[in-house]
Amino acid sequence: MVVTGAGGFIGAAVLRALAARGERGIGLYRPRPGPLPCGGEAVCADLVTGPLDQILADLHPDAIIHCAGRTQALETEAGRAGLMAANLTATARLIDAVARLPHPVRVVVVSSAAIYAPMAEGQATTGEDHPMRPAAAYGVSKLAATRYALAQAERLGLDLAVAVPFNVTGPGQPPHLVPQMFAAQLRAGAAAFALSNPDAVRDWVDVRDVAAALLALSQPGGPRGLFNVASGVGHSLQEVLTALCRVGGWHPAICEGAPHNPAGVSRSIGNPARLTAATGWAAQIPLEDSLRDMIRGVAL
Repeated sequence: MVVTGAGGFIGAAVLRALAARGERGIGLYRPRPGPLPCGGEAVCADLVTGPLDQILADLHPDAIIHCAGRTQALETEAGRAGLMAANLTATARLIDAVARLPHPVRVVVVSSAAIYAPMAEGQATTGEDHPMRPAAAYGVSKLAATRYALAQAERLGLDLAVAVPFNVTGPGQPPHLVPQMFAAQLRAGAAAFALSNPDAVRDWVDVRDVAAALLALSQPGGPRGLFNVASGVGHSLQEVLTALCRVGGWHPAICEGAPHNPAGVSRSIGNPARLTAATGWAAQIPLEDSLRDMIRGVAL
């Protein structure tokens, strides 16, 4: 099993899950070759410019989980170009290299719920048939990669699935993402916490559950197409902050004072029924347990 983005949040969790199952995982990552902190073998590979045909021929994988990508970029032309390179170009080059291999390879491409249009008034959850209309550059780049992957899979008959995780949290979450960003502010010990968009609702799913979903989809000859990875339950930012304070023992005064993001999505809740029907997967880790492990630095 090859896992791209092995040094990242989701990729590292997949490698840990493989190691826990006693299975061999080979991580592709950019910085340098050497041992990975999450276990598994490591191969240095730049998916945007590297010799992927040769790398894959040497590794001879039976399955690839493609977790590599970028979530952050400056709102500049160069920043948007970097997002497209990391998310679309890397995905396209990987899929094209897989298509040229002489043996079949199961591929799971990790997309994002940012590809979807905002939920309609009164809509309970977002299914895979929901319109795709991203609100920001990151979502645009992930949508482009998703469409390329699905189109090439259909055109070439590739054994491929696209996973669409909703808001991934849990141990190891990057510091620029909520709720880890909230936790950093709470650790700083401020007497007051200014919360933006407290009523915004997200479907929070633990990274270990996401890793389990990706492994369930990675079986050769498995289900093809688009699959939401979600809990099916929404929690507001206010609820997340309250839960963080409870598990962390923090007691700030909470007020709504931070600037709002007018382009933000007010509700995002996924429907995981298609994934559950295809693989039996369901989210197992409650939000509060996920937050507790996140602030304690647990890595399971």
